[in-house]
Amino acid sequence: MSFPSQHLSLLLRYSGISGIAGAVNHGFFSEERSFVTAVIGIVLYLMGAFLDHRNHPDESDDWRSLFGFGILSSIGLGFFTGGLQHFPDSPQRSMWVVPLGFVLSVVALYMLEGREKMPVRSFALYAALGTALVVAGCFGAWEVVDHWGGTPHTHSH
Repeated sequence: MSFPSQHLSLLLRYSGISGIAGAVNHGFFSEERSFVTAVIGIVLYLMGAFLDHRNHPDESDDWRSLFGFGILSSIGLGFFTGGLQHFPDSPQRSMWVVPLGFVLSVVALYMLEGREKMPVRSFALYAALGTALVVAGCFGAWEVVDHWGGTPHTHSH
């Protein structure tokens, strides 16, 4: 893969994840604009995955896996990163978005790339311990935000 192609793939994937992260934390479940932003994020992520697949066809999974688990991965990473970013502003949402994002991303990565590299038992242990740490971290962050007093995040002028 050439450097420009590799960079474009990376840019598309992370732009997609950022779009999803922003949409989730700015009203994904209530505003049409955020839903459209999330869909655009998924499309960008898949375009980056397509570019990777095209340049490394022998190293990539089939399209069904890439499409299905690619979407799951982009949503999970978006949930996780967006939930972390906005924890002080919306801890009630972040308390479930961050752990869910972790679980979605770890399952998607395992299904995309980890099945041949890691036994199921090791994966299950990693996923369980990782999820427990993420949940514990969320409770700790909630306590800090509650103690310091978070402020609602808005984009009103």
